[in-house]
This record gives sequence, structure tokens and C-alpha cells, in this order.
Amino acid sequence: MSGISKENYLNPIIPRDVKVKDMRLVKATNESLKDIGYLITSPDDVTVENGKFDIVPWPTKGWRALDPNTGNEAGTTEGSMEIYWEEDRLYAKNHAIATDSNHYLLGYGNLPSNSNINEPSDISSVFIWSSDYHPDGGQLFFPTNGKPFISTLAPAVGDDITPDHFTAFYISEGYGLYIYPGVWHNSVYIHPSHSPVSLFGRQGRIHARISVDWVKEFNTVLRIPLILEANK
Repeated sequence: MSGISKENYLNPIIPRDVKVKDMRLVKATNESLKDIGYLITSPDDVTVENGKFDIVPWPTKGWRALDPNTGNEAGTTEGSMEIYWEEDRLYAKNHAIATDSNHYLLGYGNLPSNSNINEPSDISSVFIWSSDYHPDGGQLFFPTNGKPFISTLAPAVGDDITPDHFTAFYISEGYGLYIYPGVWHNSVYIHPSHSPVSLFGRQGRIHARISVDWVKEFNTVLRIPLILEANK
């Protein structure tokens, strides 16, 4: 199955009959993030230098093994990630990666078939159409303004992913997020009242990405709440 190109990331096709799967939003804690990642209070919490940032040795194609301590020496790349709303569409630009495939349409405040360009204050959820994972390393997100954000995550179950694997996590003010290699995720989501926001990002320098297009594979978009209910 072919992956998602940079053109697709900015202009996905969403049919009128697409199904909507509602995601539950829970407050992120180290317990609720078990096997997925953990909360951080500074980007310095997780680095290659302190031994806490996971880099996966590059896989071999034949029967010969990797030489010891090789295949994981590229380290990490880091930079800002801009998250912003334009009308009722949520975008991201990832300046940590050294390509021009770093501009994404994360989701919609309204489905395209019934978009009426609501006022930002009327948008309470985001409809997402894809997710991905990185087999070569972990990834961290840390907001430079300290504001809360939301991340959709699923354990590293491999390629046979379904919407049922996913949970939306609310990352409280003052925290960032580190996720393990292979964890299914997206960028991050913010309420329009927090737009725009800049995050510090760090990830494996190789930046291998494997994606699922929820619309093409399941005729489904995932609806992520942008407001955490008090009892969650």
C-alpha cells in the first residue's frame, strides 16, 4: 500500500458519505500513557546525551547482523513546530525536518461537505483523516507558551492499526509529551483560542514515517474533542 505524499497531506479527499468515529478525551498522566510515552517538564528531560531518547538501530536487509553500536548514530533533529488554525482548518509546519514535506493539514473544524467557516470560538472538535508512526525513533513535543494541547495516540501495534486503538490525550498546561518509537500519533491539536502556538520538537534524524489514511482505508474520520470535560 502506497504512503501519503506531501501533496495529499495538504489536500486529502473527504467524501460526503464519510463516517465519523468519536474519540474519548482523557487527561494524560504517566499511568494513562503507559506503553505509549510519558509527560515531560522540559525538552532537556529526554535527549540522546542523557540516554533517554530512543533511537532504533536501522534494520538490516540480509542475514548479516549490524556491527555493534551502529545503525543508531544519526541522533536527533530538532526545531519549532507551528500549529495554527486558518478559518476552520488546522495546519502544522514542522521545521525540525530538513525537507519541504513538512506542511500538513491536520484536520477540519467542520467536515468539508458542510463547512460554513464558523467563528473560531464555535469550533469544539477537530476531524482528522490520517495518523502515522516513526519506526526509527521517539518524538517529543513541548509547547513554548506552556499552553495545554491534545495528542491522539495508539500503542506500537504495528501496521494493522484501526481507529479503535486510538485515545485522545489532554496534556495539561506546563507539560510536554515524549512518545516511544513505533507509537501511532499525529501532530498536536489546539483549541482555536490558543492559535497559533509554537512547540519545540525533537525526533529521530532519519524521520521514517509510516501512515494510515483513515478515509481511504476505513471511510472514516476521527472526531477529537478540543475541550476536556471536568470529570475526565
